[in-house]
Amino acid sequence: MNDAGGTGRWERGDQVLLRYFRAGKVSFAYPATVVADDGHGVMLFLREGSPMKRRVQPDGTPIPRDMPYAERAAIPHTVGDITWRENHALVIFREGCSHDIRLFWRASDWTFKGWYVNPIQPPRRTPIGFDTADHILDLVVHPDRTLEWKDERDFADAVAYGRFTANEAQAVRAEAASLIPEIEAGNWPFDGSLVSWRPDPLWPVPPMPEIWNEDFSR
Repeated sequence: MNDAGGTGRWERGDQVLLRYFRAGKVSFAYPATVVADDGHGVMLFLREGSPMKRRVQPDGTPIPRDMPYAERAAIPHTVGDITWRENHALVIFREGCSHDIRLFWRASDWTFKGWYVNPIQPPRRTPIGFDTADHILDLVVHPDRTLEWKDERDFADAVAYGRFTANEAQAVRAEAASLIPEIEAGNWPFDGSLVSWRPDPLWPVPPMPEIWNEDFSR
């Protein structure tokens, strides 16, 4: 994993770590390969089979997604190892923006599954990649560009639990909704031009760096 110097730009093929924080601690992280990092934005490739870190129960078992949000948020947990399965993904974002856009393909045959608009905290550069925070709610864009909100129940429960204020929740939803005109117009990257994109076949599955939990805020 190459070091971009914290504020420098990454080169195509570099391996970086995208980390998501919650309450000041890493709650989710995955290594990815840099496709682009220029004045137009950042594009990262997440390959099926990549190692990941995420919140799990103390014995290492996953926290059930069907568990009510308040219970899931309060359950004792640690950050454990999992593997990204079933899909390949491109993650696209611009510095200072409060969302990223994701394209998903089925890993077995590269069938395109659609786009996500994912509201997040604006990513911050680190010596090993980027740090951000997830805002739960997603806007799913199907291959025919029909729209569907995802995780609305979890999002509402998170507001009731106090993770977001009502004003913050309104801003998160508005951030995702602000992309709807671009989606409906078929503007990039919703124009289909990336559907046939493929990674360099020589790019390996990136490893999880040993310093995945390092504090770079100081």
